[in-house]
Amino acid sequence: MSSFLRRFGAIVATVIVVAACGTDDGAGVRTLNSGGSASGSGSGSASGVGSGSASGSVPASGSVPATASAAPAGSEGASGALGGYTPVSDVSSHAAVTQDVCAVNAALDAAPADFEAAAAAYREGGASVDSEGRVRTLAGFATEERDEAIWNDYADYFGDPAWLDTFVTSALEGSGEFEGAADDVRRQGVAKGVQNQVLVAWVLHELVAARDKVAAGETDPAEGAPHNVDEAWAFYHGAQPDCAPFATAAKRGEDFGTGSTVNDAILAAMTDAQRAAGEGDAEALAVASDEVVRQLVVTYVQATRKYATTAAQAAADGDAEGARVEQAEGLAFFRVIAPLVAATDAGAAETVTVVLSLDNPPAEDGGERVATALESVYDKLGITADQVGTFQ
Repeated sequence: MSSFLRRFGAIVATVIVVAACGTDDGAGVRTLNSGGSASGSGSGSASGVGSGSASGSVPASGSVPATASAAPAGSEGASGALGGYTPVSDVSSHAAVTQDVCAVNAALDAAPADFEAAAAAYREGGASVDSEGRVRTLAGFATEERDEAIWNDYADYFGDPAWLDTFVTSALEGSGEFEGAADDVRRQGVAKGVQNQVLVAWVLHELVAARDKVAAGETDPAEGAPHNVDEAWAFYHGAQPDCAPFATAAKRGEDFGTGSTVNDAILAAMTDAQRAAGEGDAEALAVASDEVVRQLVVTYVQATRKYATTAAQAAADGDAEGARVEQAEGLAFFRVIAPLVAATDAGAAETVTVVLSLDNPPAEDGGERVATALESVYDKLGITADQVGTFQ
């Protein structure tokens, strides 16, 4: 695959916001209007977000949760190992964001699904507090204003600077493309939108930030480029890996007979990226970052193919309700990589989008159409059929 990060522009020239990130995750403060997010993604979008920093944070009210650390990154030394990765900075509070994802999932698993509680966990958080004592929230990150490589291309593809929040909020509220959808369909939009779309976007953001810092000569472990690589792993694996993209890769590996290959490769690439960041080796950092992205593509190609197939099977069996749920899950997963697929072949991305769009009924041949479209761009994505495996 041609370099994903290079494909989306020169990092130093385009990462305008990240340069001011200091010790945390990103840029300046965004003030949301009283009607919701700046993208107009829903009347409740601003709840719990307020004036979030680029780390997706809002001022903490009350005491800091016991699970969070309000200390400046690295001030008390590196945090403990996370799933085989050893941080060189303190990212314990970043990793705690996955506990908010777990809270979202728990609310959705209630009978009936508690969308109000899920929205509170998404918008208000509570598990993670940044270095300035502000609560770091999933919605805060999803609604931030950014002007940086990769982020801009996703915003352009979806035609929405807050594409992450728009999707999640629509599923939470039963609006937009989820208007009139059954609770089980909305569950998929919220759960996969938060655990996969938001957290993967956060991972990519931190890798871009790390490269920008290396270009600026900022290689201090506690606050420089290595810290951003640590953050990328913290959002990928987290304190609760079952509620992180790490778990998605593990499950899809089981589904497609590829086991832990993706997670093992991402762990190795993140470790290489951390080392390169500390050494100020921009080329090695680019190679490692690109490998992380390539492995992410494998996971979300697998996820897209699986749920396009199961939706088609349910449709063929006459289970219209079940097919719609599977379709929504496939759609949520595909959005993680849709801009990348479109960058290689717009027609292939459009085919997958049409099959999985909730505007269209699940099609009995949807699985075959999606498989054909994705397989046609494997080489352009830098992946192989063997890496994707076969859906069991």
